[in-house]
Amino acid sequence: MDQNALAHRSIRQFKAQPIDWQSLVAAAQATSSSEFLQSFSLIRVTDPTLRQAIQAISTSPCITGNGELFIFVVDTARDIAQTPQAADLAHFTNWNAFLAGCFDATLAAQNMLSTAEHSGLGGVMLGSILNDPAQMINLLHLPKYTFPLLGLMIGVPDQTTELKPRLPQAAVLGENTYPKRVDLSAYDAQVSDYYTHRSSGARVESFTSLIAKHLHADQHHRDEIGAILKSQGFNLPQ
Repeated sequence: MDQNALAHRSIRQFKAQPIDWQSLVAAAQATSSSEFLQSFSLIRVTDPTLRQAIQAISTSPCITGNGELFIFVVDTARDIAQTPQAADLAHFTNWNAFLAGCFDATLAAQNMLSTAEHSGLGGVMLGSILNDPAQMINLLHLPKYTFPLLGLMIGVPDQTTELKPRLPQAAVLGENTYPKRVDLSAYDAQVSDYYTHRSSGARVESFTSLIAKHLHADQHHRDEIGAILKSQGFNLPQ
């Protein structure tokens, strides 16, 4: 077992050092793809003003600091552009196409991050760009049949962070059926200990309290995602 695979830590502070981002893009492109349609696009964001606007949506301060920012986009527009105008576009706008694009984009982002970590770099996923998908679409000038799924910051780490404890394997792994429910009190205490003693941003927190916070968290514009996808040309009936 490669221990690097078990040592992921989110890094949000980066040194002002250039990285070989082209090789990371190549790693993203080399990822497995549904039906080899490669239904995602990457946007490397270098404009400081644009990064400031994205930071306002995400609220993640690292976006306007050092490091490379990539936005991963579900993209069926490229396939549609190669399709005869008279063709039925349902196969590129339905649930299957959208989910395939989500899979492609997510796997590509993870492959890019894993490659970066194996090279001594660090990074953090930014699902928070979904706080305002419509504004992200406007900022990035995204055409119909695309959707901004997640962001990724990557760079030379300028901080040391502790390993965050994961759920016990028995809670997430079932054999031939859904996992049995297990007592998470010990894990709750482990998470509480992690937040109490971590070197950066220590606070009183536990797994139970995180779930409770999620129940009352501001969803921003995420409840509008269905309508936004429809306006982007996707046909995703209930």
